[in-house]
Amino acid sequence: MNRILLAIAFTIAVTNSTYAQNCAQTLRLVRSTYDQGRLHELPSLMKECLSSGFTKQERVEAYKLLTMAYIYLEEPEKADSSMLKLLTADPYFEPNKDVDPQEFIGLYRTFRTRPIFRLGVKFGMNGSQPNVSTYNPVSDGTAKYTSNIGVGGGFVGELPINDKITLTGELLYLTKSFRNSTSNTYFSNGTALEYSSSIGSETQSWLSLPILVQYTLSSKKKIQPFLVGGVSTDLLLNATLQGEQKRVDNQSIDVKSFSLTPQREKLNISAVLGVGAKTRIAGGYLVADLRYSYGLTKTNSLATLYDNQFLLIDYKLIDGVFSLNSLYFSVGYVQNFFNPKKLKRKK
Repeated sequence: MNRILLAIAFTIAVTNSTYAQNCAQTLRLVRSTYDQGRLHELPSLMKECLSSGFTKQERVEAYKLLTMAYIYLEEPEKADSSMLKLLTADPYFEPNKDVDPQEFIGLYRTFRTRPIFRLGVKFGMNGSQPNVSTYNPVSDGTAKYTSNIGVGGGFVGELPINDKITLTGELLYLTKSFRNSTSNTYFSNGTALEYSSSIGSETQSWLSLPILVQYTLSSKKKIQPFLVGGVSTDLLLNATLQGEQKRVDNQSIDVKSFSLTPQREKLNISAVLGVGAKTRIAGGYLVADLRYSYGLTKTNSLATLYDNQFLLIDYKLIDGVFSLNSLYFSVGYVQNFFNPKKLKRKK
């Protein structure tokens, strides 16, 4: 039984190899027939191999020769049909302006050849810095916000408008992190003395929806730089703070985690500006960009600053009212999706 199966497999492999060789010979015959001007013979010569047998590269060349033949035979509908099949076989096909006939190039330009949309994924990291507008210390002292590293990633959708402009929408899960360091002091004989320092490390989780416009500076180069800008609407999922207080000449208070979600605004809107570059890989683009997100709305409010009394009294930690700015670097990949079609003539 095994010998029979091996014999069948060997026969199929030899048959396929022979058929592929025959189609390669057929294409050489098609070229010769085209060069001799016997254009009417081309459809019948390549019919069988076009249905199955040509490699992708051979199929593209065959449809190109067939399209040019129909152009010279003045059969525009068949030329359109053949060009459409060519672009379906290879959506990235472009005529050679130095070699190909002008009639062929002109026909190519009457078709939609750019992708209709792109879908992909991206991942990256960010640094977030509160922009404090109001601060009320618990006691005389100072506070300082510093940025920590957050991560994130998600899905990307792009809608190319032309070679330069692309509309982009993203759905991202982001974590943003920063630290609030407070020095607590009291006055003795006119001198400020530090009696404790408080540290609050906050981590926020967001569902982010940036809507952006991407402007490509050079669409013909291998590496294509671009500018990007727009607005991001973010939904807060969770906010936690790890509080710690170190006392001078006294026992420190243990580290403890607190939920700050009730004290944070649920929606945040930011303006986004950035730069990036993309390069074509396989059927899409490898994309890297660097963006700055400027918070337009406040992440908290005066009304909720004192709601967490335990954090306030025991840890001497209190927020300022702030918006959140972020610097975000990401790398991703988007896949092109094509649907070539004949463009309608403008009346």
